[in-house]
Amino acid sequence: MPKESTKYTKFWERLNEVFPYESYRREQFSIISAIQKENQKALMIDAETGSGKTAAVLSAVLSKKEDDERVIIFTKMLGQMDAWLRELGLINDFNRKINQKTYSIIPLVGKKHICPLVTKKTQKSFSQIGCPLFDCSLNRSFGKISSATGGLTAYSKSIVDVIEDQIRKDVCLSDILWFIGNKADNIGCSYLALKSAMKNAEIIITTYPFLTNSRLREILFENMGIDIEKTTIIVDEAHNLANASFGNLSYRILNKAFSEIGYHPILHQLKQLEDKEGLHDLYVDTDELKDLQRIGKEFLLEQFEKGYLGISFTLKVYEFLSNSDFCYLTADKKFNLFLKDPRQLLNPMKRSKQLILLSGTFRPLAHFADFLGITNAQKISVLSEKLGKNRIVITTNDPKLNMRYKERKPERYVYYSEIINQLLPEIPGHVLVFTPNYEISTVIANILQTDHYEKPNQNISQLITSVRSSEERLILVAPARGKISEGIEFVKNEKSLISAVMIAGLPYPPPSRSLKEIIKEYSKFWGEERAVNYMNYLQGIVTMRQCLGRMIRSENDIGAWIILDNRINHMNIFPRAIECKNVEKMKERLRYFYSLH
Repeated sequence: MPKESTKYTKFWERLNEVFPYESYRREQFSIISAIQKENQKALMIDAETGSGKTAAVLSAVLSKKEDDERVIIFTKMLGQMDAWLRELGLINDFNRKINQKTYSIIPLVGKKHICPLVTKKTQKSFSQIGCPLFDCSLNRSFGKISSATGGLTAYSKSIVDVIEDQIRKDVCLSDILWFIGNKADNIGCSYLALKSAMKNAEIIITTYPFLTNSRLREILFENMGIDIEKTTIIVDEAHNLANASFGNLSYRILNKAFSEIGYHPILHQLKQLEDKEGLHDLYVDTDELKDLQRIGKEFLLEQFEKGYLGISFTLKVYEFLSNSDFCYLTADKKFNLFLKDPRQLLNPMKRSKQLILLSGTFRPLAHFADFLGITNAQKISVLSEKLGKNRIVITTNDPKLNMRYKERKPERYVYYSEIINQLLPEIPGHVLVFTPNYEISTVIANILQTDHYEKPNQNISQLITSVRSSEERLILVAPARGKISEGIEFVKNEKSLISAVMIAGLPYPPPSRSLKEIIKEYSKFWGEERAVNYMNYLQGIVTMRQCLGRMIRSENDIGAWIILDNRINHMNIFPRAIECKNVEKMKERLRYFYSLH
């Protein structure tokens, strides 16, 4: 039998042992088949929520994996690790029943998430200082314990085995971290235990900073003993990578850093650039940056000993500048970092055995591929059959429903509020309304007479609690780039509490001098049209899809996406969208949809 045919047969045989469900759906078969093909080194998968993409990707990668190969999974947030852990738990449970191989996975998280000495009060300070904040015996005992268990290699394997045994059905990250910190016997420092286990783990799951920050990425690869050519890289929610902005720092924070430590060459260097036009190729001396970090830590430790439980603004400056070596700096009301060339962000990963970028928000795929410099990647788009029945997408061609900057006037906000009020009676549950910014959110919330709206610098836990506990329908208004739009889940008993999400105006980035300057720079390699497109249109799409994702959290959730901006009809984003000419048609569609459920 030819070698390729043998590989093909072996893959599908292993898949039958690994796939955690009785059968795979059409959508999952498409994903699995794409991963199986040897010639697809880079693969972009656009798969809707509810398509079973996590189970399909994980099963296919494990079926293809050789004994000496590794897998790294990157998620944007810690909470997004749970889906991967749960699917691997199902795989391991099934394999335990048939006495087949189970798989090990090590979650790499920051120290503050696992150290048993850290409390809510000390978490902020600890995140900047780390272990010196406490007189910790666990750290000191780590070496003794690892020696007593047969050396670091044997100790590392024992930690992998301990965690592997916890990877079962319904496991989540908090369960594993709690177990390591409180139940695992004689492991010493929990963080060092996880770090040492990385060399023997088949799968590592961690967050974006270890992908995008070159210093952290080198630490990850070194600790894992990585051979990149024998490693499969999976990036979940990869649409988030299509963002050239790499951080910002307010002038207020810089001034507070001066108040903390006085003059420092780096602080002075930044101060000289305040509101200075142009893209600045900032050179930061490595020794001076380390010195800034040292002084910031000393200051914070001294304040902590006096009872202060906050952060150091000096260290905030240090954190901001840690990524500056591959970025341009702009100074337009605040400091911003922009990637010098977004196409190079994934360069270190292109040598991997396979690079898989996964998202439910990858439309149009060709634009994302061009932005990320992987135009030759194989691209597949998968629609969920069940989600198509459980969700309705409504758009409008009403000429008065758009939020172009020149149209943003009081009468436009009143019109939007009137339309929203007319649609509300057709929706049976809670409604999220997203607007382009905080100011518009406040205005529309006041017109709608709802007290539930997100404010700048607000602790939103009370808002979330109100939605989760209310028996009556609530209307919650929030900005598209606020806290609620980014990863907040309104779920009770594993069911989404949101019946509809309305987009009251497409959330394009606000115009600014910085944006114009970076577009001019990117036009040198993309051309002006594509640069404008990627830095406006593409960013608006990503932000909008993040907002819409607050409703559908599983394939069984039911609800409506209502896009109240006529510009959406010129974009190839929602293949199932129903375009309505007026509010009466929208009401009819909503009424009929909810009557079926």
